[in-house]
Amino acid sequence: MQEQAVAGAVTIECAVGPGAEMGADCLVERAGDVLVIRHPDGGFRRLNVIDLRAADGSDPAQVASDGTMVEVRVAGDRYRWQDGAFDDDE
Repeated sequence: MQEQAVAGAVTIECAVGPGAEMGADCLVERAGDVLVIRHPDGGFRRLNVIDLRAADGSDPAQVASDGTMVEVRVAGDRYRWQDGAFDDDE
């Protein structure tokens, strides 16, 4: 079973699975150059921070941004968060 999110993980909107409704149900943590998105069912997805490319060998990610929000789609899953939320500001 996948570990739980670390302290400080950020809640984002997600819709896991085709036809799922978008809701604030996923947690994201940053591990170096990778974002780990944890699904409410215990599943997870990993994305490269720089280009949001899928980092877990899954289907290619489609990324859209309107300058305010970012939406990433991988297979039937969708994730949405405020643009810049995971930029490297350290």
